Order: sequence, then structure tokens, then C-alpha cells
Amino acid sequence: MLAIHIYENGYSDRWVRYCEKNDIPYQPVNIFDSDIISRLREQGITLLLCNLSLTDHRNALISREILMAVQKAGIRVFPDHDSYWHHDDKVAQKYMFEALDIPHPRSWVFYSGKEARQWLSAASYPLVFKLRGGAGSSNVVLLKNYSHAKKYVRRMFGKGIKPSPSVLNDYKTRLRVHSKRKDMGAALKRLPKTILGIMTVNARKPREKGYFLVQEFIPGNPFDTRVFVIGDRAYAFRRIARNNDFRSSGSGEFDFDHTRVDQRAITLAFETARKIGAQTLACDVVFDRENRPLILEVCYQQTALPAYRAEGYFDTSLRFHPGHFWPEDMIMELVLDQHREILPEPVRHEG
Repeated sequence: MLAIHIYENGYSDRWVRYCEKNDIPYQPVNIFDSDIISRLREQGITLLLCNLSLTDHRNALISREILMAVQKAGIRVFPDHDSYWHHDDKVAQKYMFEALDIPHPRSWVFYSGKEARQWLSAASYPLVFKLRGGAGSSNVVLLKNYSHAKKYVRRMFGKGIKPSPSVLNDYKTRLRVHSKRKDMGAALKRLPKTILGIMTVNARKPREKGYFLVQEFIPGNPFDTRVFVIGDRAYAFRRIARNNDFRSSGSGEFDFDHTRVDQRAITLAFETARKIGAQTLACDVVFDRENRPLILEVCYQQTALPAYRAEGYFDTSLRFHPGHFWPEDMIMELVLDQHREILPEPVRHEG
């Protein structure tokens, strides 16, 4: 029996529709229920599918441990451990990239203010400061010099920094994006709920402190390439950097022309997913001064709407398959293929 963790406006919406369309029995569950393990056992669950929000404080608090406990109970999980243990943790990814020889910008992490200041006093600038978690380029800062860097050292080894953006964070970019998409009315309608959600997360998530993470700055990238690998398929698009800013994530500006995607980024994403052992992997790729692709960071999930706007997907031979699709459907097909001995045969539907 298949179980789906229900999360409003997440992957679970289409997973449920997929199951109903293909007559696949499933059980809706909430992994944050205190008795989730006994419930899964009582219902005869053999596979659990989850999609977890970065804005839910429970995700950072306990989701990794819950999913690992579910696996220890003999129940298979998406995302599995290899796909998820490093999720939304740039410190973990630094060590993982180094261990697996994955091309990436050089990164340094320090666990005392004294060590950080000593290293920064002789460092070359600019450097990119990051918190271990966060999406949409929140809390990603270009450190211009030693004096600038010391301010962030004091904060990280002092009161710390909230990992979630404030209510007014990046509001100009968001206004521009919604205006261009012509969905300002819908965005304003959601605004009270959005503000309440941000305030709730900021009240419940602890401040990040006790470490200092910086990354080599890679200049000359007016865009990055987002590649999302789902098994032996991947789609890719370019994310245009903000005006007078080095950050692409959160800009809301996309280029979906697949002919403009450097296929070396796709090859690197497939190789990275294979080395990590990930079922799915969203990779942010830039190019260094020698025009070599580098992985900035990875994640097991990707917002669905940009995927549907993509022109198609690539296979591992880099052959392009045109047509719109939903990543949730691809993920469902992937897990059904991987676990066909415990679940019904998948029925493939395009679109």
C-alpha cells in the first residue's frame, strides 16, 4: 500500500490525482502525527511519498529523523536517505561535494569566531556568505572586504541570524515578478496568509548561529542553470540574475529555451545525482573563469510550475524530448518503477 504525506499546494496534490486517475490505492497521512509509525504499520504501508515545505518549521526540526525512522521500520520512502539527508543544508553539502569530488566553488566553514576572523584577515574578496538553510537567495550576502565580513562573524557567533526572510524581504523583486506574470490580484489575495505564514515560521525557527560559512565568488554569471534530475530524465532552464545583483535564485526571471542550455550543466547534474545516489536532484549550476560547470547547491525538489513551462526534458544520452509535463508525475512514475515488486505496475501518462 502507498501512503502520501498531504501538504497543501505541494506535490501531494498531483500525486493524489495521479493515483486516482490510474486506480492506484493510496492512504493520505501526516508524517508529523505522533503515532505515524504505528499508523503506517497498521495500514500496511510499504512506500511513503513526501514533499516537505521549506517554510514549515517542522521540516528543519524533525523531518529527517522521522523519514529515517520510517525507513528503519522497513517502509520505503521518497525522498530516501541519500536524496534527503543533505536537503537545505549548505554546510552538509560542502562536505558531501568534497567527499564525492563534485565540482563546486571552494567553500570554507568555521566553528569559532576566532578561527573565522583569522582566516578572513588573509582572504581574497569578495566572498559569498550563506546560512546553511534557506531558499530564494535569502541570507546570501556578497562580502566585499574584511570589515564587512567581521560584521557577519559577530552576528553568527553572537545573537545569530533568522533563517527565514522577513515579511518585507525582497518585496520590490516580488512586486516586479507578480506584475510581469499579471497575477498581482491573486498575490494580493494570498498576502494575509503569506504574511501570517512568514511570521509563524520566524517565531518558531531558531536563529542560525555557531558557525560561519563562506563560498568562493564566481564572477561573470548573468544567469545560473537549474537542472532537475528525476531518475534518467532531466529538465533545465536558465534563471536570470537580478539587476545589479549576482544572485539568480528568487529573481523570477526564467529562460525556458532549451537550445540555450549548456548541455555540460545537464551532464554534470546527472553525474552528481549518480554520485550522491539521489532519486531526484535539483542542481544550481554556474561556470567558472575557465568556463567549467560548477554545482552551487542541490535540493531533492523543485517548484512545479517552472517545470511545466519548460519545453521538454533530456534523457541521459542528452536527447531532447519535447512536450510539457509535471515533475510530480515523473516522480510518481519513478518511484513506481523502482518499487514495482511492492506496488501496482505504473501506467504512464504524458502531460
